[in-house]
Amino acid sequence: MIKFVHKLGHKSGLYKFYIAEIQGCLSGGLLLAAAALSAALLELFVRDLAVARRIVLSGDTGSVERLRGRVERELEEDRQMGFAKMLDELRVTVLEPGDKDELRNFYDQTRVPLAHGLVRRLTGSPFGANEIDDLFSDLARRSVLENRIIEDGAIQDVQFVVGIMKKYQPWLLRRYNEREG
Repeated sequence: MIKFVHKLGHKSGLYKFYIAEIQGCLSGGLLLAAAALSAALLELFVRDLAVARRIVLSGDTGSVERLRGRVERELEEDRQMGFAKMLDELRVTVLEPGDKDELRNFYDQTRVPLAHGLVRRLTGSPFGANEIDDLFSDLARRSVLENRIIEDGAIQDVQFVVGIMKKYQPWLLRRYNEREG
């Protein structure tokens, strides 16, 4: 399982903290936590792509760090600039056809339920009284929730995030290297 995350390497700047945590979660069998961290990492990565795109389009030749900070603040302050809007911006110049829809689907089907505790969306059915008791009774064995998360593909979620990052990380690095070189 950890092999998926190793593919990103540890030269990924700020991502290294997320990568280390995801590796730890996978090593410990904490699949829900690994999926949640992967979703957060993907959101960070998409924001970084949007920042780089805006810097390139600005034509500003100032310091990359100064520009990055300014553009990041602009994105954070713009309450209308959510994940979907960033994907719209990236669709034409950065993302390959089909990736925008896959990213949006991942966001809606995985990131939102994980971040907002919408467990029923992940499990596909409401919990009954017995299932709730099972969640808290024998912590040494896999809970009903964990079994359902495995079935719904937490490992595939981590794999998806790693795949997207590997695909677009070269684009991101090229943009910054062009400015600095």
